[in-house]
Amino acid sequence: MPPAEDNDDSTASPHPQTPLPAGGGAGTSPHSSAPGTARTATASSSARAALHSGGSRTNLLSASNTHGGGGGGAGAAGGAGANNNPPGSARAGTAALLADAPVNAVVFENTYKMKPDQKFHSEPVRRITEDVLQRTLTKVKYDGEKIPLLCQQISNEILASVKKLDYDRYKYVVDVTIGEFKGQGIRVASRAIWDTTTDSYASASFKNATLFAVAMVFGCYYE
Repeated sequence: MPPAEDNDDSTASPHPQTPLPAGGGAGTSPHSSAPGTARTATASSSARAALHSGGSRTNLLSASNTHGGGGGGAGAAGGAGANNNPPGSARAGTAALLADAPVNAVVFENTYKMKPDQKFHSEPVRRITEDVLQRTLTKVKYDGEKIPLLCQQISNEILASVKKLDYDRYKYVVDVTIGEFKGQGIRVASRAIWDTTTDSYASASFKNATLFAVAMVFGCYYE
């Protein structure tokens, strides 16, 4: 029995051809190409489309960096929609922010001044503190309900008087302790971490027949 013959009349071509897709997409090529070439062409086409439609530079970058079949077109369309603002909207937003800013704002530059012109002196502060205690508490009898308010009043008065000494760039801490006096011994101590070349303190005490008081004023240089 004779062997079966192949009835295919087609002639083998030295250059194989790639069939075109049915839709004839804009980003495809009829010639064979390396993997990824079609995706790059699609992204480039999407970038050109975004450019012609008024897309911003950011949209073009996002479109050109998109990979995947059909992903470039979606990225370009999404970028164009994100910046679909009326002309001058960014400029108007900036103008609104500038309008809200204070006009006469005063801004101080750093002086880098590490040492004070006039150091905190304990003796004048001690005299002020002692005077306030004696003037305020001489005729006062101890009352546990009134003592908290009295401590606050004395502290504020001492602070206001010390500020008049005009120690520039100093911050003050005033501590006043008042207790009932019945002949007992009292000692009030404090501890602080500071710069001994600029910071210091002053203290004064007072007592009468019913109460005792200890006031301390700390002056710390603010660099």
